[in-house]
Amino acid sequence: MIIRNIFFLLLLLSGIAQAYEFEDGSIEIPEGFEGPITQNMGQGVSSTAFSFLHGEAGGTLLQITTWNPGQKFPNMPKEELKDGSAQYLLQFLGGIERKRENFERGKVEFVEVSDHPLAKVNWKGNVMGKSVHGTMYCFIYNSKIYSFHTQDLASFNKKYTNLAVKAFESMQLKR
Repeated sequence: MIIRNIFFLLLLLSGIAQAYEFEDGSIEIPEGFEGPITQNMGQGVSSTAFSFLHGEAGGTLLQITTWNPGQKFPNMPKEELKDGSAQYLLQFLGGIERKRENFERGKVEFVEVSDHPLAKVNWKGNVMGKSVHGTMYCFIYNSKIYSFHTQDLASFNKKYTNLAVKAFESMQLKR
């Protein structure tokens, strides 16, 4: 009886959102996203990805990329953090743009998370004949550059990317 109750509890808890701790904070990974899959990309860059699978249609990406250039940044006022974050955001977004046809991006916006500015941009385009959309964030924190990215097929009408966006915008940064 006890084993059956423990098994039931584990099944119940496996569907609940999970917290993912990264070096400078934590983010609640939405229910249904599987992972993490981590990759060290060299030169101080690492990436962690989660996905909400749609069967043969692929899946929604929720990705956290960290670039540690290996040097201490000077203290920067919020405006400098915003300018630098926007600059890096557009550089990272360039990699997405090069792999998409009919690429369009929105205006860079800023959101505050844990009293820290994040640059944000929405984009859309086509890949392998399918319409896709995404949202990318970038911010500078503790001498590292973070990029948070979500993308999915446009046919899902942002249902799953909105879950990732909500997770990004409610993450907690360590002080």
